[in-house]
Amino acid sequence: MNHLTLVAAPTVRVKSWSDHGELHRLVMAMFQSANLPGEPNEKRAASNILFRIDEAPTGKVLLIRSDIAPTNLPRGAKTKAVPWQMPEAGAAIRFRLTANAIRRTRPVTPAVKRGVGMSPVDDVADWMTNKLAGALDDVTLFSHDRSVVTSGKSPLQLDAVDGYALVHDPEAVQHLLKTGVGRSKAFGCGLLTIARA
Repeated sequence: MNHLTLVAAPTVRVKSWSDHGELHRLVMAMFQSANLPGEPNEKRAASNILFRIDEAPTGKVLLIRSDIAPTNLPRGAKTKAVPWQMPEAGAAIRFRLTANAIRRTRPVTPAVKRGVGMSPVDDVADWMTNKLAGALDDVTLFSHDRSVVTSGKSPLQLDAVDGYALVHDPEAVQHLLKTGVGRSKAFGCGLLTIARA
């Protein structure tokens, strides 16, 4: 099942909206009494829990997508079970994605720690096109905002984009919507949303 949850900023206590480590803990606390599958350090990924911060006319909004409905929501938050309805191949769509657009610059070896040898990409449009390949064609970005926040111990680059594309493979699109795009999904990256253009 596909659950979407909206949490308005005034309904939660957050020291800093730029501390994505704190936001991760906040989101996972909303699932505290849910019976999430997987090992303790894999529960977020096993339930495909993704989130991002969006700006609304009323202020910041926390958008959460998950396979399982959250059970510990703050007052005023809303969760809705939304069936998967994929546009057909060839359909024009708009999309929004906040991603950690980075590339590995050193090969993974026992001597290279995870996260070492990563660097931001200069051409975000090219990175997005590659990450969305097989699902979406003719990817065109019309808005891009890069910021650097914290994920607790280290800086985290966020690339928030809005764009247009054509659906190539509806099943591949659904897979990206469900599992996310790119790295740092635990820290507010990877949540893709689409709408017909």
